[in-house]
Amino acid sequence: MHYIGIDLGTSAVKLLLMDETGDIKNVVSREYPLEFPQPGWSQQNPEDWKAAVLEGLQELTENCDKSQIAGIGSGGQMHGLVILDEQDSVIRPVFSGTMAAPPNRWNI
Repeated sequence: MHYIGIDLGTSAVKLLLMDETGDIKNVVSREYPLEFPQPGWSQQNPEDWKAAVLEGLQELTENCDKSQIAGIGSGGQMHGLVILDEQDSVIRPVFSGTMAAPPNRWNI
């Protein structure tokens, strides 16, 4: 059996493939951009996260029997809010981390 770990970080997603004994079989990392539209702001496009995870999973599992994958665990950055509309489409980029201006000055 194999297990996949996914760590969605601020600057990249890290993916790990290991067997049931904990032996690491493969590690992959995919970076994505972090934007700074105004002083004290940082934001990211969730679609970049999705693309990085999907590309990373493809590379991570290219040399393994996918029928042997028994589980996937994932974790993500703490301070990110993905805002969706009624069709589950992303409305705007995700604010990452803490914003320096008070909420009434964000103009979002």
